[in-house]
Amino acid sequence: MMPCFVPRWGRWLPLLFSAVWALLVARPAQAYPQFVFKGYGDCNSCHHSPTGGGLPNRWGLDSLSPSFGATPDWGNQDLSYDSAAPGAVKVDLGADLRLMPLLSADSDAVAPAFIPMLTELGGAVALGHWMAYGTVTGRKLYGDGPSFAAFSREHWLKFQPSEGLDLRVGRMVLPFGTRIPDHTQYTREDFEQDKYDQSYGAELDVRANGWSLFANAFAGDLTYRPKERQERGLVLTPSVDLGSTANIGISLLGATSTARSRLAASLFGRTALGSSLYLLAEVAAQHFAAKEGSDELSTLADYLRVGWFAKPSLDVYVEAGHRTFVDGNGLSKARAALGLNWQVLSWFEFAPQFEVETRTGLPARFIGMGQLHLVY
Repeated sequence: MMPCFVPRWGRWLPLLFSAVWALLVARPAQAYPQFVFKGYGDCNSCHHSPTGGGLPNRWGLDSLSPSFGATPDWGNQDLSYDSAAPGAVKVDLGADLRLMPLLSADSDAVAPAFIPMLTELGGAVALGHWMAYGTVTGRKLYGDGPSFAAFSREHWLKFQPSEGLDLRVGRMVLPFGTRIPDHTQYTREDFEQDKYDQSYGAELDVRANGWSLFANAFAGDLTYRPKERQERGLVLTPSVDLGSTANIGISLLGATSTARSRLAASLFGRTALGSSLYLLAEVAAQHFAAKEGSDELSTLADYLRVGWFAKPSLDVYVEAGHRTFVDGNGLSKARAALGLNWQVLSWFEFAPQFEVETRTGLPARFIGMGQLHLVY
């Protein structure tokens, strides 16, 4: 039997969730995590995807105005169902460009870099209750052949029989845990929710007043991952609003491949704290077991973010994360960061961050970065 090891942060995070439940304020908390004050409802209010992420819809672009109230003239491209014109074809095209100057330093070296994180084109086409969505980006390849190739991270077909109910099939991000923008956080990257970690599957998305449920039956990446790592399984993510002000949810995932099985769970929550502060928190665990032999591995990760909207367009935050292997070695890593997200213009965001990361058996690493995000 493997020894049970819970890091110090993991011990007090349940107390944090108890505090989240009690801190109730007067604004809705169903919006994308750090936009709890905008009151735009769930992720589908600002994104084509009901679970958030990917290209924003027209309302999402309007909401990026630094005033959080102005409505730039992006054109009449609302793709929602219109009973007055059910046969009208609607098209929405967009682009997402993310660039990141970065400086990493530890006791061994100082390494400056400039990373073109993402250059993605995409769009959606709607007809009646149906919508088709897809994106294409350049992905770096390793080994023989060309160094870059066109790659589609998401493409799916959606049927929406009624408002708040969606059926989707295609390649998409699995609905697991908190959909935070930073794909390198341990609760995402270590739980196979990284930038290119999408799966083909069929998903049911239900969003009602005060609760939501996302259920996805998936068949794996089917492209770049080795056959032994192509997971098939099911993930369920229900969440509820606590009163009208805070939200808490849980994700449960079970998957199997030819090489291993995986069980994972996440408990997450968010709330506003007064008129301009917010809090995000998540604790997640997973267990791997080899199909042949007795090899097993368990990991535990947690995440905490406290943010302050100094003004509607400027989000200043501190955040911390921790991950550990739950075994005799107890290999772990932890990070703490100070940063801001500044929506300079409706189409341009500046997001600098300073980060410190410690890792078992390695020197501490200091990272300064300044993400530039252009979206249309």
